[in-house]
Amino acid sequence: YSYMWPRDGAFVAMAFDIAGDYPLTKRFFEFCNSILTNDGYFLHKYRPDGALGSSWHPWVRNDEIALPIQEDETALVIFALWEHYQLSRDIEFIESLYNTLIKKAAQFMVSYREQKTGLPLPSYDLWEETFCISTFTSSSVHGALLAAASFAKLLGKRGEYQLYSSVAEEIRLGILKHLQNPDGGFYKMLLYEKGETIPVATHDISSVYGIFKFKVLPISDPILERAVEIAREKLTSSQSKYGIARYEGDQYYNSTNYHPGNPWIISSLWIAQYEIAKAKSKKDLSEKVLPILDWVVSTANPAGILPEQVSPYTNEQLSASPLTWSHAEYIVTTIQLLQKYKLFEQTKS
Repeated sequence: YSYMWPRDGAFVAMAFDIAGDYPLTKRFFEFCNSILTNDGYFLHKYRPDGALGSSWHPWVRNDEIALPIQEDETALVIFALWEHYQLSRDIEFIESLYNTLIKKAAQFMVSYREQKTGLPLPSYDLWEETFCISTFTSSSVHGALLAAASFAKLLGKRGEYQLYSSVAEEIRLGILKHLQNPDGGFYKMLLYEKGETIPVATHDISSVYGIFKFKVLPISDPILERAVEIAREKLTSSQSKYGIARYEGDQYYNSTNYHPGNPWIISSLWIAQYEIAKAKSKKDLSEKVLPILDWVVSTANPAGILPEQVSPYTNEQLSASPLTWSHAEYIVTTIQLLQKYKLFEQTKS
C-alpha cells in the first residue's frame, strides 16, 4: 500500500524488533510521535509524509459526532513500543517519547471508556468494518495500558503507573464480564441499538488472539483453551486443514460464498503463535506448529510473496499481495519457534 496504518505498522515493527533491527523501528515510532493527535489517538491511516490518508470512516454517525478511529491502532503502537524497549533497552529513546507519545496516548485510552462496562467506547474494529466495542480492541487497550504502566514504573512516574495499571485491570474484568460468551469463547463485539447493548456471538479469530496476545488470560487458563478450541472448530478451512478464516461468514473476496470464509495468513499464524507459547516439548512444535508454517509457505508465489488471503479450493492468492502484515507475522512466528526450540535444548542440557 501507499499508506501507513498504525496497526499494520505496529505489527511490522514488532517483526523487525524481534529480528534485531532496532534503528528501523525507532524511525517508525518517531513517525508515530509526529502524527499523534493532540488528544492522544491515531486516525485511520497516513501518507508517508504524515498527511492523513483517505478513509471511509465518517465523523458523524446517526446525527452525532463520533471519532472515526480504530482504537486498537493507538493501543498497538504503545504495546509495540514496550516490546521494542524490552529488546533494545534504549531508555533514552523511551524518555524522549514518554510525554508526547506514551503518556498522551495512555491518557486518551484511560478517558475514552464506557461508564457502564468500563470497556473502551465504540470505535471501528480491526477489520475496519463495524463501529462497536470489540473483544480485540478491548484486549489491545488492556495490553497497551499495561505497557504504559510499565513505562511509567521504569521512569519513576508512580501516580501514572497506578492509574494505568488500575484501568487496565478494570478493562480486563470488563472483558471477562461483558465479552465472554457463556456458551464458550468470546463475543466478536457489542453493538448499541436503541439504547441496548447487543452481543454478537460470531466467532472471530481476532477475539481469541486478543485474549492471548495481550494477556487478558494466561496461556494455561481453561477459558482461553476452550476459546481456541472453538475458534479452530468454527474457522478452520475444510479444504486446507490449516488455513483459518478471520471470522464466520466473512464475504470479503469470498466469490463462492464459502463458509466460514477464505483462509487468511495472519489468522493461521496467530494459531501457530498460540501453540508455540503453549508447547511443552519439541514434539508439540513439530506436530502443531510446523504444519501451519508449511501451509503458509505453500500459499507464497515463486518469488516468496505472501498474500492477505487465499482461495480455499485452489490456494490462489486473493486481495492484497504482498501483504506486509502477513510477512511480519511469518517472521515473528518463525523466530518464536526457533526461540522455543532453543529453550527446550537449554532445558535438556
